[in-house]
Amino acid sequence: MSRNRFSRGLVGLLVIILIAGAGLYVRGVLHARPAMAQIPKMVVDVPPAKATVGGPTTAPAQTPSVSSVVTPASAAGLNPPTMLAAEATPTTQPGATLAAWSPTPAMVPPAPPSNFLAEAAAKTSTGDVLGSRKMLNDALLSGQLSQADTLATKKAIADLSETIVFGPRQFPADEFGGMYMVKPGENMKKIAESYDLTWQLLARINGLSDPRKMRSGVSLKVIKGPFNVVVHKGAFTMDIYLGSTPGQPGSMYVRSYPVGLGREDSTPTGTWLVEMHHKILNPTYYSPRGEGVIDANDPKNPLGHRWIGLAGVDGKAVGQQSYGIHGTIDPDSIGKQASMGCIRMHNEDVEVVFDLLAEGKSLVVVKD
Repeated sequence: MSRNRFSRGLVGLLVIILIAGAGLYVRGVLHARPAMAQIPKMVVDVPPAKATVGGPTTAPAQTPSVSSVVTPASAAGLNPPTMLAAEATPTTQPGATLAAWSPTPAMVPPAPPSNFLAEAAAKTSTGDVLGSRKMLNDALLSGQLSQADTLATKKAIADLSETIVFGPRQFPADEFGGMYMVKPGENMKKIAESYDLTWQLLARINGLSDPRKMRSGVSLKVIKGPFNVVVHKGAFTMDIYLGSTPGQPGSMYVRSYPVGLGREDSTPTGTWLVEMHHKILNPTYYSPRGEGVIDANDPKNPLGHRWIGLAGVDGKAVGQQSYGIHGTIDPDSIGKQASMGCIRMHNEDVEVVFDLLAEGKSLVVVKD
């Protein structure tokens, strides 16, 4: 009898132990689940936008509204463009002023092979224009080319730019460009701003004489702006770049133009920003030399048909006022020190540059 009582007691104890253990296990699982749910999600830190520099001192150029014909709407009322996975990503949200976009880490390219020009030409002949451009640009940015090879390289890249940058052909694999599918209700001005471009350039490279006729579902060729400029005073040249700091690793050379500069070396070196509301079609000239006001259509107007106002942001440019890029009525002054300090260009050249440079985005670096 006592042995049976002992056995029943032992079994009861084991049952109690098992029940207690199961309870502890269930409690542990319930505590573990909330802890796992508290694992934080990854957050992408977006750098703050830089403030724009300067304010209007002259009347701004009028910008036409260029809405999609599917859902007419004003530019101010539209949301930023939405993107498909295969499309090029805009550089900034419309209205933001950020540092220049950089597609690759700023690493100095190695010295090019001795036959790089021939290799690049071979790539071009087989249709690999992006590969050819990259090889040439890496050689240019290596800083190890002779003057003759530098000129030959710039000419080869400029020729490729006519197709890759300024032609209508789309290059989805271009790290400095791509394609964008227009959504219902979007307009060209907003799309251009999201890539730090002017709508005039975007319309031109897509062959749209009237941007208001742009339709949803259309694939646009886009460039990842902004375009930036380096002016070499000694050579009287203006080099156009895409990407990060112009002329430095991470940027892409596009083409060059001849310029005229200030008398007695009066064009300040340093970095300038294209001012907001200071790009003017057919500007009126207010002479600082007592010549009075010269109307836009007056053949004596020394500014030509375009004015791009600049604000100094670094170097000797800081604090300087009334400087800009403009056309000329004296084409023989290009390549000379003849202006009052501004950067002057042939009228047909400044018309192109006017469409390339974006207000509040594009930089102009002036070097000796």
